Amino acid sequence: MTIERPMFPPRAESVDSFCHQPAMGQPGSECQLSESRKPAEGLSRRIALLGIAALPIAGTFPATANAATDPAFALIAEKLAADAAHCAAIDAEDEAESDEERNPEAVEEAFQRCCVACTVVNQADWRLATTPPTTLAGVARVLRFANEIEDGGMEWPDTDTVGPEGWHYQLRKTMAVAIETIVRQMGA
Repeated sequence: MTIERPMFPPRAESVDSFCHQPAMGQPGSECQLSESRKPAEGLSRRIALLGIAALPIAGTFPATANAATDPAFALIAEKLAADAAHCAAIDAEDEAESDEERNPEAVEEAFQRCCVACTVVNQADWRLATTPPTTLAGVARVLRFANEIEDGGMEWPDTDTVGPEGWHYQLRKTMAVAIETIVRQMGA
């Protein structure tokens, strides 16, 4: 699958290449670059992602057998790995575009790899929002992790969407279902 590249003039400075992430169940048709030509001020998204990726996930696992099988922890690790791969793809795209002897095929290939990495991140984001944790520790970790991403300056897909198509709506719905299920199991 080839993603159509938006037509932008060659750029002298780095432009954030995080992709637009479609609503849940909607196919992504193209990877869009940020419209801003100004360099970001303060903490860059890449640095924020790398900082979040360095968080000690292992230390958050409770010592119970149920927590070891809770999908929440694996999904968080998957999200962090996808973000790290996306950052590497962005760096490779930036390098290809800043090469003095720019090879158009190499630039296009780097762009395509970046879009694929963006799609993987988008899928990981939605799995995290729609997969119920099986332990209260998992619920707490997912909710804290969602805030850590935002505290680091990052966004979740469809953050501005109000209603069932939005990422935050799905996250809240999934966490409520998880808590209700855990409480029912505790009373059984």
